[in-house]
Amino acid sequence: MAADLSPSTMRLALLSPIHGQSIDHIARQLENYRVFLAPFELHHYFHVSLESHPDLQSELTAFAEREGHSIVFTQRQQPTWRPCTAYALCELIKTALADHQTHDKVLVHTDTDLLVSAKAKDQLQNHRIGCGNKAFRYEKKSAWKWSARAHADPRLKRFALEMLDGDVSKLRSGRVCGAYIPWSVFKTFGVIYNYFFKDDYFKRKPHRIWPLAEVAIPSILHLLEGQNASFQPPLIKVPKIKKVSCKSIDQMIKRRDAFGLKKIARDTDSEAFHYVMHLQAQAAGEA
Repeated sequence: MAADLSPSTMRLALLSPIHGQSIDHIARQLENYRVFLAPFELHHYFHVSLESHPDLQSELTAFAEREGHSIVFTQRQQPTWRPCTAYALCELIKTALADHQTHDKVLVHTDTDLLVSAKAKDQLQNHRIGCGNKAFRYEKKSAWKWSARAHADPRLKRFALEMLDGDVSKLRSGRVCGAYIPWSVFKTFGVIYNYFFKDDYFKRKPHRIWPLAEVAIPSILHLLEGQNASFQPPLIKVPKIKKVSCKSIDQMIKRRDAFGLKKIARDTDSEAFHYVMHLQAQAAGEA
């Protein structure tokens, strides 16, 4: 279903957990999104990790004011872990829903990804939802390294029991970095997500941590859209190999199966990172 919006009217809420000892990578990402998503109206919601530098939020606030970025921070900081930022998402949802802003779409991402093509705008304009959406094997032993922890998570069992009539075959899974949904859907999605997953389970049992969002988000969206719903892939792709080539970036843009790369900003000396900066400068010049 295409969104009936012209590019100039797209109001995009961007939800991201952020972490760092400096604002450099976040400032770089803000500019990257501004260039590739222009002329969209961007409104950023940030959750700062507890392990970040104590001045990160104040420095980022000053930077945003100076450069004209619209940002809002969650009032509460929750613990985050490398494989899981589920609690950060709880706070981001709460903050976005309580804000006096109206958006057209919501984009969920992380602070280590960068866009590589302005075609991301077409994807957001022309498609309703982008999110991983494959059947989830709710088994104690499967090929997925987190399967045992997911199977043992009582919140997932409760969600399946109360929302899916106990049918765990209706659970979905997939990539969620770069997932996007209409604001109208997000409002219901957010209420459901926080109802089932805003608790202290991971705090009490850190040995049970797993990427909860990769099942919770697709499963809730699939529930809301109907069991026959099909989604576009998320905007952001996770590279399968550490060394990403310029050719592979060009091929990705040509195929239009993704419009950004996760973790690409971690190595600022890499050929891929410099190529993305070249593409960004090119897009800025064309604008």
